Amino acid sequence: MSSFLGGQRDASPSLRELLKGPEPVLAPGAFDGLSARLIEAAGFPAVYMTGFGSAASLLGRPDVGLLGMSEMVNNARRIVEAVQVPVVADADTGYGNPVNVIRTVHEYERAGVAAIHLEDQLVPKKCGHMEGKQLVSGEEMVAKVRAAVAARHTDLILIARTDARAVEGMGSALERARAYREAGADVLFVEAPRANTRSRRWPRPSRTCRCSSTGQKGARPHRSGTRGCANWVFASSSFPSVCCCRRHAPCRTCSSGSARTGHPRQPCRHSRASMNSSI
Repeated sequence: MSSFLGGQRDASPSLRELLKGPEPVLAPGAFDGLSARLIEAAGFPAVYMTGFGSAASLLGRPDVGLLGMSEMVNNARRIVEAVQVPVVADADTGYGNPVNVIRTVHEYERAGVAAIHLEDQLVPKKCGHMEGKQLVSGEEMVAKVRAAVAARHTDLILIARTDARAVEGMGSALERARAYREAGADVLFVEAPRANTRSRRWPRPSRTCRCSSTGQKGARPHRSGTRGCANWVFASSSFPSVCCCRRHAPCRTCSSGSARTGHPRQPCRHSRASMNSSI
């Protein structure tokens, strides 16, 4: 029993080592323990707990700020317990002001994640692919980043995300990113950059890590695999909704077919034994 319920040690150092490497760190989005296990089994070096997938899985609702901090932390804890690779967790806006961010950092540290990302949206936030996002001031987000940096008791990696590109333009997004870096963020995450954005426009020094998020027909420029990542100098890349979206279609087809005919429309390609071998 202990062989597969052993949990995970602090994975932050191993993620930092991965971020120092020459290749992007590919971290597909997981929304539960099973999806995380399958991502790990496929050979990926890290897992990204997606807020979009978590909201869809836990509530059956869109990612519009409905999940609270405790629910997200508990989901992250279950994912961490399921795998041995580092887990990056969506921490939304930090769930309040800089004081709330302090507790958020402590709770995610206790959950065992290697990194969290904080974003500069106004509460209630929206998924990065959605229209109508609103931002807090750059000064308020800087205060949150500083609070998060000071609150850490572990080597937790802090990713600062800005959604300013879609709201105020790329110039504002880069200005905010520079401010967040100066406040102590380990990784910069400019949400939804255009495909023609070049790495030279990113804040210096070049050792600052960048995070990209490739969506499933979402707001980000779609790329074929990871081609182009070297030019962007991205050290981390996530595919946050792929597993969730790919599971949605066959589940919907199977459910609708069963409702009409009384049996699955198509036979399942994977047996219960096959699933058990994955868990």
